[in-house]
Amino acid sequence: MLRQKEWKKAVKLRANMFAFVFGIFALVVGAVIDLYGLFNQFLSLDSGKTVLVGSITFLLGLAFLSLPNRIERYLGEAVVSLGLLYYFYIQTNNPWVALIIVAIITAVMEYGLKHR
Repeated sequence: MLRQKEWKKAVKLRANMFAFVFGIFALVVGAVIDLYGLFNQFLSLDSGKTVLVGSITFLLGLAFLSLPNRIERYLGEAVVSLGLLYYFYIQTNNPWVALIIVAIITAVMEYGLKHR
C-alpha cells in the first residue's frame, strides 16, 4: 500500500498531467475553431460568434497550461486578442470601440494569467 505522502505525490502528478493535456487540447481545439470561424462566411455575424468561441477556448487552454515563459504567453494572448477584436469589430462596425473593448479585456486577461 502507498503511504500517505507517496499517495499525495501521485495524485498531484496526475492533476498536473491532466492540466497539461487539457491545456494542449484546448489550445488545438480553440485554434481550429478560430480558423474555421474566420474562413467560414468571412465578416458575418456567425463567423464572429464562432471566432469568439474559439478565442475563449484558446484562453482556457492558456490558463490550464500556466506558461511561465512570457513569449509563449504573449503569443497566445495575441491570438485571443485578435479573435476578440474580430468579434467586437463585427458586432460594432467601429474599429475604435472594438479596440478599446479588447484593450480592456486584454489587460484583465494578462493580469489573470500573470497572477495565477
